[in-house]
Amino acid sequence: MQLEDYKYLIPEESNGVITENVKELRRIETLLRIVFEKNNYIETLVPLFEYIELYKSVYTNFDEEKTFKYIGKDGNVIALRWDFTIPIARHYFSQNTNKEARYSYFGKVYRKEKAYKGRSNENYQAGIELINTPGIPGNIEVLEILQDLLKKLKLSNLKVELGSAKFFNRLCELTENRQKLIEILNKKNISEMEKFVKNNNKINEKLKRLLLRLPRLFGDINMLDDIISNVEDEIILKSLKELRSTYNKMSCKENVIFDLSMCPTMEYYTCLMFKVYSPYSPEPIVSGGRYDSLYKKFKSDVPAIGMGLYLNNILNAMEKEVND
Repeated sequence: MQLEDYKYLIPEESNGVITENVKELRRIETLLRIVFEKNNYIETLVPLFEYIELYKSVYTNFDEEKTFKYIGKDGNVIALRWDFTIPIARHYFSQNTNKEARYSYFGKVYRKEKAYKGRSNENYQAGIELINTPGIPGNIEVLEILQDLLKKLKLSNLKVELGSAKFFNRLCELTENRQKLIEILNKKNISEMEKFVKNNNKINEKLKRLLLRLPRLFGDINMLDDIISNVEDEIILKSLKELRSTYNKMSCKENVIFDLSMCPTMEYYTCLMFKVYSPYSPEPIVSGGRYDSLYKKFKSDVPAIGMGLYLNNILNAMEKEVND
């Protein structure tokens, strides 16, 4: 291609130039900052470049081909920032403390996505990380901030979905086929689940019945109570009771539902997971979860929970809702 050809082209990986929505984006940023500051979350700027070994040391099967990378001056492989949680965890560890900490962030993450999925490789996020506030008190703090933010965004018909990584991970242990379970649940594939259960001789009848219902286990507190009353496995029971206890302590429940088929989007999630959906966005506009084992990778055994808001998705949902 000649220089003339590049006058009007931008890389496929880029989001391009935003003009019409800049004012709305800045308004949302201001709104988020006010809420974060009100709740004592310190805004944190983390590096755009990271050693890829940092991510590989934290994730069991980290796919570095999903990163944008190059060789640094020291000969090590460097990647554009893939997420915020890991750099913030490293920062917390570097402070040599076990104190409670609250961080907020704004910035872009860069992940290579398959072209046919229609997802961008460059995504603008904002979010918070709450460190060393364990269990339900930490869950409630983050969920209350989330509900406050959702009210201020003024998007209609939002749904907050709650799931449990502890519940999901226990099912993976009992069925001994994590990847297949993820494939089935992400597609809500009932027929494949029937085949999966039929061909798995390692699970008992009660678990089989639970698995057959799992792709459709999406509903209100009555659905959750029904499942709780019909399970025997102690770890599954504990995970679902923790989910119920979190829900019971939430001040706003009207837009909250449960999705027990939810799979962890991050492998380090350990307990509560949540996502927020708008009818005007095919992808979640918010996601988050509790990750009580992540900091052990940094030799700092403290619990943590966080959430990220996908500002690209929020802007798109707002635009579509206005034009609907």
